[in-house]
Amino acid sequence: MMLVNENGNGFAYVNVLVRGKRKEKSFEMLVETGSTYIVLSPDEIEDLGLHETPYKVKLTLADKREVEVSMFLAEVEVMGRKGPAFVAELETPKPLLGVYALETLGFKVNPRTGEIEEISPEGGYLLTAEVSEEELKRNIKKFV
Repeated sequence: MMLVNENGNGFAYVNVLVRGKRKEKSFEMLVETGSTYIVLSPDEIEDLGLHETPYKVKLTLADKREVEVSMFLAEVEVMGRKGPAFVAELETPKPLLGVYALETLGFKVNPRTGEIEEISPEGGYLLTAEVSEEELKRNIKKFV
């Protein structure tokens, strides 16, 4: 478990390393469980050289306004755990760490303690079933 930094007014922050094509940078991000994505400003996204996706998403802000934003991909690291994360491009006074990135890295925030807790393996679960080579060949023939 890791206690996130609290600044005395109930907001929790955590250090997040964000890697792009050009560089990597550590951010103190506000842990925002009401946010789906990581949110960074256009200048930070440009500076890091994040990979732009062809997708735009409509977000509802805390003040109920809806905005359409571009989406980017980055590698993020928290407490030594690394994984891919979607980054929404939006002017923000403080970078935000949303729940998709937390869950991708296998974390959740305990609302009672303010601690980040590990809840699953880094990268999530992959369920597999043992299949014999013969059965695999039979199934492949069905689709060829």
